[in-house]
Amino acid sequence: MSEERKVPGRQARRRRSVLGALSGVLAGYASLAVAELVSAAVRPEAGPVVAVGGAAIDRTPAPVKDWAIRTFGTQDKLVLQLGILLVLVLIALALGVFAAHHRRVGAAGVSLFGVVGAFAATERPDSTGFVDALPSLVGAIAGAGLLYVLAGAVRGAAERSAVAGQEPANAEVGTEPVNAEAGAARTPAPRTAVHLPVTATATRGTGRPEVGRNPAERQQTHDAQQTDRPEQADEPEQTEQTERTERTERTDENAQAQEDTRPDGEQLPNQRSNQGPNQPPNQPPNQGLNQRPNQQLNQRLSRRLNRWPGGSPRRRFLTLAAGSAVAATAAGALGRSLNGSRGAGAIASRARIVLPAPVSHAPPVPRAARLAVKGISPFLTPGKDLYRVDTALVVPKIDAGQWRLRIHGKGVTRPVTLGFDDLLRRDLIERHITLTCVSNEVGGPYTGNIRWLGVRLADLLAECGVRPPSKGGPADQLVARSVDGMTLGSPVEDVMDGRDALLAIGMNGEPLTFDHGFPVRMVVPGLYGYVSACKWLQELELTTFEDFDPYWVRRDWARRAPIKTASRIDTPKPLARLEPGPVTIAGVAWAQRRGIERVEVRIDDGPWQDARLAAEDTRDTWRQWSLSWQAVPGNHSLTVRATDGTGQVQTSRRAKTVPDGASGHHSVVITVD
Repeated sequence: MSEERKVPGRQARRRRSVLGALSGVLAGYASLAVAELVSAAVRPEAGPVVAVGGAAIDRTPAPVKDWAIRTFGTQDKLVLQLGILLVLVLIALALGVFAAHHRRVGAAGVSLFGVVGAFAATERPDSTGFVDALPSLVGAIAGAGLLYVLAGAVRGAAERSAVAGQEPANAEVGTEPVNAEAGAARTPAPRTAVHLPVTATATRGTGRPEVGRNPAERQQTHDAQQTDRPEQADEPEQTEQTERTERTERTDENAQAQEDTRPDGEQLPNQRSNQGPNQPPNQPPNQGLNQRPNQQLNQRLSRRLNRWPGGSPRRRFLTLAAGSAVAATAAGALGRSLNGSRGAGAIASRARIVLPAPVSHAPPVPRAARLAVKGISPFLTPGKDLYRVDTALVVPKIDAGQWRLRIHGKGVTRPVTLGFDDLLRRDLIERHITLTCVSNEVGGPYTGNIRWLGVRLADLLAECGVRPPSKGGPADQLVARSVDGMTLGSPVEDVMDGRDALLAIGMNGEPLTFDHGFPVRMVVPGLYGYVSACKWLQELELTTFEDFDPYWVRRDWARRAPIKTASRIDTPKPLARLEPGPVTIAGVAWAQRRGIERVEVRIDDGPWQDARLAAEDTRDTWRQWSLSWQAVPGNHSLTVRATDGTGQVQTSRRAKTVPDGASGHHSVVITVD
């Protein structure tokens, strides 16, 4: 096979792969868009990206989660979803290329991913059953069907490209030009006599011997030879012969289909070399032979491809691709809009809430508790700045009017189910409490001081007949369940030891935000959030640590997690460049339930110096501190440590966040010019 004949085949395969990859991406896009639309009829959490993302979070090792939170902060969920979409795009590209050659298998691959999404949705802790599988399954069916159709169009476009790539190679000197339009007039061209080998009679233009051919084929060859004789080559007879040949070819089209040009560029029987045994070895194939049968074969294939609905195969593919992209975009936009409107009732219910005045206000914050230092964390953290660390890829939006809380379990003599209005009618208390995440690295940002409003949890449990273990109660763990399936376990003894453990309904004078647990969440001073701060609360169950492991405990975190003494330098920032002279070093320190008694700062390897402490609000809040320093040129290391109300000095031993919180001294490096 000559190099000229190989090139069109390679080009056709390359074009088919490119178009197949595009088809795969379009099919994946359509699948996700349809799934988004169907999830609007089920629930947003049942969408395939959310379901698979949730499954990925559940199965991610704790150190990896900790790294993601440390690296991406509160954007970790966005990064996860973008990563899932990137993986899906790569898979869609591969399936599209595969479907271009084996479209049934490619479509089956899309369906398989629908099954994976359906399984992930139904296995989520908050799953409502098989109905959660519908978005993934319906989306997969739509994507698989579209890929199957687009792959068929890709094959047609590749066949057209293969024909277009062969025609120039066949249009050699001494042959008749081909007009691809059916019924077009043909202009005769001079013919070159054929010298066939004596041992066999070859069919002109094919190289196949007459022996073994059926009478119709021999008659057709004979007619073609008669028209090729120079003395009979007048135009009317050739036109009549051409029309008769075309009618015969159309009649035999089904029989000839097996000899058509294949889209992968493989050489056809009628395109094989016509070099006979007596032909000189250096003579190019088909040299001096009549090329008209090959040209007629390409004409016939062109006419067959042009009979595709929508015009040429390439035009049909582009039409299908553009139409599917527009339809998928419309479906996805409609689904997103409908999903967004599902939370309208919850938004309206929050807007209607008027928080009652507490029966016990938070003590007034001493003026001296706030230091006027630029760059220090404010004493009260604005709600919009409070950290958010959870596993919810879709923030639950719950109508306060429909919210219910069930309290039951071991030692509960009077189980109860409460509504939001029931909590509003109870005595509410207001307290300043510093909340801290166990994923907070030394010097990290995942801590904040908020004015909370809520119901005292210990009083509510006592009304249900619950007693702490120290008073003979059978349950030592209070398991809180969220509407998204999250479970957190708090020691019953800690919740009922007199601290201000709350079922919070407000923060900083307003109802909770959706990000932070509206309508009701838990807040327990002195415990890291993963064992106390359940958001979107819907159930409280009394049990034991031996009988049940909550979500994070099953992932290698400690069952009990009191907050460790910690301190942080807020200003100057790491790697800051300062001018020589007076510099104020400042920050915050916290040790909930114990309070902060002392903060010390060390410059380089010098002695520890006492910092000035702001006034204490309560022992459950952080405390600001500052130190004036006369900066001198050079690179310097600033380190801070705190001492809690029990006299325990903050340890210098570095520990990671897993399993029960980070420890060590916070340091920053600065340069004084």
